[in-house]
Amino acid sequence: MLLTLIGKQMKMLLRNKQPLIILLVMPMVLITILSTALAGIMNSEGEPAIQAKLVIIDESNWEQEEATISSFLKEQGISGPALNAFKNNDPIYILENSILASKDVNKYITLEKRPASELESIRKVKDIDGILVVPANFRLNYIKAAYFDDNQSPNIDLFLSQENEIRASIIHSIIDQWQNGFSKSLALAKAGISPDEVMQSNQHVEKIEQILEEGERKIPASIYYTVGMLVMFALYIPSFLSGFALQEVQWKVYDRILLAGVSATKYALSIFTTGTLVAIMQQIIILLFGKFVLRIDWMGLEAMAIIVLSYSLFIGGLAALLTTLQFRTKSGGAANIFNGLFVSVFAFLGGSYFNIGDVSSLLASIGNFTPNGAVMTATLFIQKGQQLDVIWPYMTALYVALILCVLLAIVLFPKRGVTS
Repeated sequence: MLLTLIGKQMKMLLRNKQPLIILLVMPMVLITILSTALAGIMNSEGEPAIQAKLVIIDESNWEQEEATISSFLKEQGISGPALNAFKNNDPIYILENSILASKDVNKYITLEKRPASELESIRKVKDIDGILVVPANFRLNYIKAAYFDDNQSPNIDLFLSQENEIRASIIHSIIDQWQNGFSKSLALAKAGISPDEVMQSNQHVEKIEQILEEGERKIPASIYYTVGMLVMFALYIPSFLSGFALQEVQWKVYDRILLAGVSATKYALSIFTTGTLVAIMQQIIILLFGKFVLRIDWMGLEAMAIIVLSYSLFIGGLAALLTTLQFRTKSGGAANIFNGLFVSVFAFLGGSYFNIGDVSSLLASIGNFTPNGAVMTATLFIQKGQQLDVIWPYMTALYVALILCVLLAIVLFPKRGVTS
């Protein structure tokens, strides 16, 4: 009997043109328009998909070492303006002011300098992706090794975070290229080639872009609005199903179903199951539209399957709850309020219209607690190339909403007939 009820509700949905237009045609049209209109903005001028945070702890600086370096150079018979040449070729100066400060690199890495006394506390901060520790007398040892045949190469310590491997890899690639640069300069300086020319190289940017290609990618307008419209228009499914159920009450069909021996619980379960199935089909169709029409290469199919199924279960639970509220109030007011107010507010907070985080980080955080916002954020993280683990904090908010909807539907659903 449950399958019969589900089949009946599916037929009612398919025979009505309005639900098909709103659930399928409208999102596809909006996705196409928004993706085309905003492609130039989101695809080229948007923020990078990832930005790593590097802290440099310099246990000394040029000013502190200058007296020692000057004294050493005088012993070697060098003095006066030549000191400035050594200062300009300081590897740390080149790293901070040329490599990391360049326009192409600083959009991927933010730099912060901290004192050595904070090293232990900084290592516990999850937001910091790398810590570069420059030991005392590094510059003096570099000058000795580069220009005066000292075989002892200067050393540095690099600590990388285990929280985000991609951000840590970006920092490691930059520091590794820089280290290779000043290591080569130890030999090339003697051949008259400036260390500055060796350490500054476009290989830094190429390496970052290679890492991003292998890991995270930027989110183009096509992906953003496909996901945004998908999560928003799925919220219209419960109002259609609850509206059909209310019609059955008004036409006395629901009473005849109960007289036929079908329990109210089984009827509510059929609404839940139908809502889930319709949501799954709607999301699959829209995702396939994105793949074959917009040429989107969907990443993380396992994670996407979990997200689609979880969100569909929530839509089914919400359909059961809206049906319950309409049976209790004996009117379509609950569905009208939900469509007119809640869908719009949830879509705004969830980021379906635009990235709400660009307006307010607080609103973005609130949006992540809405079911559609949580699903959208989790999906976009997967499409950036993140691993499956990243979705679970957002899925928790969705599962809480699902459980709440199901429990309220069970408690409030009328166990007897509903008088219209």
